[in-house]
Amino acid sequence: MKGLLRRLLNILPWITFLAALLYIFSLNFRPGTQMDYFQRGILEIVAPVSKSFQLTVRGVKGVYDAYLALRKTHEENAQLRQEITRLQTQLTEYHEAYLENLRLRRLLDFKNAVKAEAIPAQVVVHDPSGWFQTLIVDKGSLDGVGEDMPVVNDEGVVGRVMDVSERYARVVLITDPASAIDGMIERNRMRGVLAGKDASSCYLKYVRGNFDIQMGDLIITSGKDGVFPKGLRLGRVKGVRKDPVALFQIIEVEPTVRLGAIEEVLVLKRMIDLPKE
Repeated sequence: MKGLLRRLLNILPWITFLAALLYIFSLNFRPGTQMDYFQRGILEIVAPVSKSFQLTVRGVKGVYDAYLALRKTHEENAQLRQEITRLQTQLTEYHEAYLENLRLRRLLDFKNAVKAEAIPAQVVVHDPSGWFQTLIVDKGSLDGVGEDMPVVNDEGVVGRVMDVSERYARVVLITDPASAIDGMIERNRMRGVLAGKDASSCYLKYVRGNFDIQMGDLIITSGKDGVFPKGLRLGRVKGVRKDPVALFQIIEVEPTVRLGAIEEVLVLKRMIDLPKE
């Protein structure tokens, strides 16, 4: 665009000269009279140059109009991209609200099924990659939360309350090595102690080597430890090793709760055993 304008400025003196010739030509030409040789000569010189000038001006105008149209299109595209970004953000917020509503609905259904006095809480701090498998919830002693209260969600046992302040509580997860829960195999009622192993698994300890343990067996709370009500889901057996010399089997368990994706929990205030399904 700038190059065309520069070219137009370069030929401006010639345009001025030709305009002067045309002016002189118009002064000497009278309607109804024939042109003399001088006038014809001027016309032969001026007319082609004038035509080229008009074409150049039209070309410059066309390019300038195209530039304006392109700039307008660019601005409209920028506005459309901003609108798309806004709508995508809004859609994400709606989707998150929908998922939260589903989680809360499942949690409410679970609370009604447990038929226990429970305190709903939001997870505010959770570092599943830390040395200690714990999380912090936004309910504390002012809300009725106390130490050793069970913490659950609709998928099963999350852990138990370890420490409490007025407005917050720290929960130790079932995968923490410090966690120990009296559990049993739902299929044959064989008991053991579920202890934390790492961020994604546990061990079921003190199960004798001659007991029948199968892959996929569901482990539930036994209700014998004075903390957890009977019948809550703990995990499923994902590995069994039997040592002929050892007294107990080595049973690896995968928690039923997706501990890395916890956002809402229930803190149980009273122990009420769940009915067997």
